[in-house]
Amino acid sequence: MYQVGIDISKTKFDACLLIDGKTKAKTFGNSFEGFNGLISWLAEHGATPAHVCMEGTGRLWEPLAEFLAERKYLVSVVNPVRIKGFAQSEMRRSKTDKIDAKIIARFCRAQTPTSWVPAPPEIKALRDMQRYVEVLKDNKARESKRLGSSAVIDERVHRAIQEHIAYLDRQIEALETEIFDLIEAHEKLNRDFGLLITIIGVGQTTAATFIGELAGATTFGTSRQIEVFCGIAPRLFESGSSVRSRSRMSKVGNARVRKALYMPALAAMRTNPVLRDFADRLRAAGKPGRVVVCAVMRKLLRIMFAVLKSGQAFDLNFRSARPSQVARVH
Repeated sequence: MYQVGIDISKTKFDACLLIDGKTKAKTFGNSFEGFNGLISWLAEHGATPAHVCMEGTGRLWEPLAEFLAERKYLVSVVNPVRIKGFAQSEMRRSKTDKIDAKIIARFCRAQTPTSWVPAPPEIKALRDMQRYVEVLKDNKARESKRLGSSAVIDERVHRAIQEHIAYLDRQIEALETEIFDLIEAHEKLNRDFGLLITIIGVGQTTAATFIGELAGATTFGTSRQIEVFCGIAPRLFESGSSVRSRSRMSKVGNARVRKALYMPALAAMRTNPVLRDFADRLRAAGKPGRVVVCAVMRKLLRIMFAVLKSGQAFDLNFRSARPSQVARVH
């Protein structure tokens, strides 16, 4: 299988094909005509099937990725940090769109990244609506802060800000109603949503965000994999006997899930007996407050993953089955 690296921007994308030890490069418009041009170009070089790799930056990659996936191409969408690290390992000093496409193609050949699977239409709709609700809430918070500041003196400005906040409230309420209607209209979404909100500390907004951002959560093999994907796994930095930096959250992953877990983790530390006892044990061990919160976020994510994976509601009395005695290896 041949490898194709794609560096995409708003108006165009550069493609680099690795074939028979050589590279072929071409630029296409970021449009439906450009997508078809890429298919024809690959066919001209006999590069079918091909493994197409691109960076997951913003949303510009999604139309092309879906177009190629529908035509049975193997598509991989990778974290830009991985591409950057690969380029640094090759001591690349220059940076152009053409060079980036070549680096992505070489990364694809060397690393063979996992395939990307398009999300179902209802998941994409849920994700887009939930993200826009977050934008509206951020705008409302800024307007409320502006209203409470001493900088707003004129009554007309004061009134305009109040009207804007009222408008944002109506928009948020309308979109949230549509989100819950969408969830109720799809059996799997409704099932997953119902399972998640059985967890003490997980509210409707957190559950909807989790489903929208992690549509394929149950496809992860282990909870560790989903922690890494969300950037919640701890990052250690040690070297020799002298370098011993404090471990931190890696934050290389889905920032929206981390943001959605923060407040539920604080609430669960007060109301969820399982997570409250877990946090108390960490505090008794001398862990700082921030470390405790991060650990609870990670624990909460594991519980959410387990609930969806098992298809069973949250149970306070659940205990994982563990062997009473581990056999020794002779």
